[in-house]
Amino acid sequence: MAGCAAALSSCFFEYDTPRIVLIRSRKVGLMNRAVQLLILAYVIGWVFVWEKGYQETDSVVSSVTTKVKGVALTNTSGLGLQVWDVADYVIPPQQENTLFVMTNIIATLNQRQSTCAELPGAKTVCTSDDNCTFGSIDVHLSGVTTGKCVHYNAHVKTCEVLAWCPVENDTYVPRFAKYYKDANGTEVRTLIKAYGIRFDVIIFGKAGKFNIIPTMINIGSGLALLGVATVLCDIIVLYLMKKRFYYREKKYKYVEDYDQGLTEPFRTE
Repeated sequence: MAGCAAALSSCFFEYDTPRIVLIRSRKVGLMNRAVQLLILAYVIGWVFVWEKGYQETDSVVSSVTTKVKGVALTNTSGLGLQVWDVADYVIPPQQENTLFVMTNIIATLNQRQSTCAELPGAKTVCTSDDNCTFGSIDVHLSGVTTGKCVHYNAHVKTCEVLAWCPVENDTYVPRFAKYYKDANGTEVRTLIKAYGIRFDVIIFGKAGKFNIIPTMINIGSGLALLGVATVLCDIIVLYLMKKRFYYREKKYKYVEDYDQGLTEPFRTE
């Protein structure tokens, strides 16, 4: 209990005040200046020059408009000699921050709304009408089944579908259709599967301008960091150097309260 009381008394009835001691030592002086120079180099070089700590920053907000020019000439067995302009080979004509330029196509000509044999597959190959369901719709089908089993070719029979005929192979590429009417007024289309290059335009950046608030905050932080040099030097001087006990004696001084009736005369060092 006595020890606890003494500790509490020491905690509540003692007061510490800094004491400035000038130590004439080349090692300690050079170490102190070296640490201060490192801190100044960090604050000036990294914080202000590299990171631009005197600025407030914001991200860039922008919009992109793209425009393609030029024509292309093709000569294929299906389409013959044909000239393609920008409206033909840029699909779709306008997109947000991107554009797709067509470089190759697979065209299915003269498709009409009618009934025809579905492409052979695990669910479409049949031997009789009993294998086909009327009105079946599936993501892997080209249309709606009619419930009939018809010849796809001389060797294979598939379920008949109501769709744009002739059906075309399903591939995961961009596609579009050109619609028109024949001489009888029947709607006909040419389905084009487009292969090409997609260009994505990405803009990013950061804009900054001078602001006194971050400038003063970083200056204050730099000045606070300079105190690290003093703390580091104190640790080395008081705990690591050979003369640490001598330096401790000069660093710390215990003064008793004269109101307690001490008879020791007043001394200054």
